Amino acid sequence: MTAWLSVDTDDLLHLPSNRGHPHRSSQKMPHWQTRDYRASQRLLDATDRFIEWAQQGSPVTIFLIAEQLDCPEFTQRMNILLSMPNTTFACHGWGHRCWSAWPEDIKSFSDMLVHSRDRISKFSGKSWRPWFRAPGGYIESWMAGPLAGAGFRLDSSINPSRWVNRKMGGDWSKVKQSIEQSGIIERSWLTTWLGPACGPALSLFPFSFFAKRAWNKKSFPLTDDPVNQEVVTLYWHLLDHSRSSGRWKPPLSKSK
Repeated sequence: MTAWLSVDTDDLLHLPSNRGHPHRSSQKMPHWQTRDYRASQRLLDATDRFIEWAQQGSPVTIFLIAEQLDCPEFTQRMNILLSMPNTTFACHGWGHRCWSAWPEDIKSFSDMLVHSRDRISKFSGKSWRPWFRAPGGYIESWMAGPLAGAGFRLDSSINPSRWVNRKMGGDWSKVKQSIEQSGIIERSWLTTWLGPACGPALSLFPFSFFAKRAWNKKSFPLTDDPVNQEVVTLYWHLLDHSRSSGRWKPPLSKSK
């Protein structure tokens, strides 16, 4: 077994409390194709710390939000990562709209996927991978068809924990079945007996205590190929690198 590392590029604007969720957000999400994004200084600083971490050479996939390429300062940092042989790029949507929390809208979702795919793949070139992670940590069965239609080969959106299971109708297996029946490989996130072990769980007590232990325990040899082999899926956010005064690092074993 190997471990696959990935990082999501969410900014402060993309937190569900700010934008992208129909009930939890303070700002209205006007349309999926947002424009004029400007990165927060906190994200820019965190990205600098991530670049320092990435220079050690561990293979990592960057799930990029397409609108972020509107920001020259952020794009400059992505270009640095693009020049590294250990980084690959995938799709985290256009503006981080939590789509599965909204009514089913296949046409708009498909349009978002195609535009996001085209923009990120054009930017990343040979480092592009047709992989997707749903914004907000939720995905529904109806999304499988549009994902396959847009040419995505792998999805890494499912958080198979009991805390999220309730929000997804109580049965993640139906979502996974729909995705795999569409010819897409699903790579669910690592969880613990308590719940999530990736993303926000790395900093939310008590999840963080068990998540960090699970990461350390599951720090298998690393791979950049989650398609052709079973993997332990581990992911975090760029903003995590702003924690501990910029000293935060993903809780892998010291040998990684």
